[in-house]
Amino acid sequence: MKPVRSGMGLVVDLAGSATWAAAGFFIAARLVSPAAGAVLALGIFLSALTVMLTARFQESRARALLRGMCPRCAAELTQAHSHRRWDTERQRWLAPLTAWLCAGCGYGHEEPAPCAGCPDSA
Repeated sequence: MKPVRSGMGLVVDLAGSATWAAAGFFIAARLVSPAAGAVLALGIFLSALTVMLTARFQESRARALLRGMCPRCAAELTQAHSHRRWDTERQRWLAPLTAWLCAGCGYGHEEPAPCAGCPDSA
């Protein structure tokens, strides 16, 4: 069931990109020329598809991290968290940091994500 859903998402991404490209083509062809419309349509199609595929990749990586699985090799990840803390030298709060590490392939990812136990910076 999963490949069908992800395949369907790719079809929707392609259709959405093509729709935006067609709109750009018709507007530019009407205002400037059909050649300018074709160039604009190609640029819009590639840009929209890039944005959509990048978002899809980031969402799949985030889902894998939340499951505790490596996005590269599907091995179990170790998670380390350092709480928000006060930096006395600079007189400011340091951001909390959550890190995910994979012993299998060496994948590592860090995000400044607070947990429920992190002190407030206010």
